[in-house]
Amino acid sequence: MNIVIEKIEDILAIDSELTVINKENFYPIKNVKPIATADASSLVFIHNNARLKSDLLKNTSARVIICDFTPENSDIYVDKCLLIHRDPKFLFAKLVNAILAVENTYEIHSTAIIHSEAIIHPKCKIGAYSVIGKCQIGEGTIIHANCNIYDNVIIGKNVIIDSGAVIGAAGFGYVRAEDGFPYQFPQLGGVLIEDDVEIGANTCIDRGALEDTIIRRGVKIDNLVHISHNVEIGRYTYIISQTVVAGSTKIGEKCWIAPSYIMNKIKIGDNVTVGIGSVVHKSIKSGETYLGNPAMSIEQYSKIQFELKQL
Repeated sequence: MNIVIEKIEDILAIDSELTVINKENFYPIKNVKPIATADASSLVFIHNNARLKSDLLKNTSARVIICDFTPENSDIYVDKCLLIHRDPKFLFAKLVNAILAVENTYEIHSTAIIHSEAIIHPKCKIGAYSVIGKCQIGEGTIIHANCNIYDNVIIGKNVIIDSGAVIGAAGFGYVRAEDGFPYQFPQLGGVLIEDDVEIGANTCIDRGALEDTIIRRGVKIDNLVHISHNVEIGRYTYIISQTVVAGSTKIGEKCWIAPSYIMNKIKIGDNVTVGIGSVVHKSIKSGETYLGNPAMSIEQYSKIQFELKQL
């Protein structure tokens, strides 16, 4: 990929909330690499939580480094230009994305099958062999190859859906007759996906039963995730691969859901973290961290683990 930053002013134009140390040492940037393998033309960053930050700064061959500190010993960075920022990883991502930003080629592949009543913005990209039902797709959305978007799905702007995703299939809802025969409960709702959502490969999002399944703005859903009917996921929440969210569950904003199973009809507040392998069987208040099977607060989990070690 072509990475070129000729002047420090090009960086300041992208983000002015930084302090530049040794501006005169700025070196034209032509690539991005890990700090250990960087050359003089590389843009690198030192993570907030990195160990031995001064050693990393001293030993790298890169001339332009994003970091959140200024070493007391100026000899460590005498030949380097430092970009001081509160969150080096964020600034690095922002700069690289800005440099790599290119105008997408919007097109509908000739093999895609599109419902005659689908409403698709002209600036959309739909990949090969995708099937698009009677739905609505907003500007800037990219649907990759082999996706299946059912009827009654509304997709906002700048959404990315990776290959193999299925959006709007019927949820798994049944009622039994007296003889045990299962009758499907009507699955008449749809799916609403707001702006700036990303949905990973082979992820399935079921349509609602009597109301919509809702994915709010900025949600990021990894590969191989199952979102059941009537689920609502709040803004800017991350759902990691192999998570299953059962029906009618409500997840708040800015949550981090690691690979886990979340049972039906529960509520998860804002800014909640769910650890790997958790089975969430009850509602969680905002700001909590839960893990384990059954899932419990991190304080309770740590206490049990401590007591088990004493046995």
